[in-house]
Amino acid sequence: MLDLVIQWLPLGISLIALVLLFVLLGRERKARLALEAKFSAMELVAKNARQQHESLTKQFNELRVGTMGMSQKMAEIADHQEMLADRQSEISMQDPDGRLYSRANKMVELGADINELMEECDLPKAEAELLMRLQQISQTRRR
Repeated sequence: MLDLVIQWLPLGISLIALVLLFVLLGRERKARLALEAKFSAMELVAKNARQQHESLTKQFNELRVGTMGMSQKMAEIADHQEMLADRQSEISMQDPDGRLYSRANKMVELGADINELMEECDLPKAEAELLMRLQQISQTRRR
């Protein structure tokens, strides 16, 4: 019997080694497939990240161009507004009555009374009262 066991022992060990080899190969194949799936998922994530980066870069460039355009437009508007203010000043200086009313308006803002307006600006009483009322209305609207 010992003879028989010794005769079949190498064959049994070979079979056990072969079964163990197939089991290990199966595990290795499953591990490789799992790694390939993870690698594919990582490639997909990287691709999506690249696409999102490109999209954000395009949006940023569009915003930058829009901002530059807005800045130019605002500079033009500021220049135009400054020109209009200068022109308005010139026109008000050319109109002697306008200067008189501007001065009277300033005096009202500073707290002058009707008599002061009439004396300093040579205004009739009705016009002085009108300026006072307009100033009062303007102050109540601001509050």
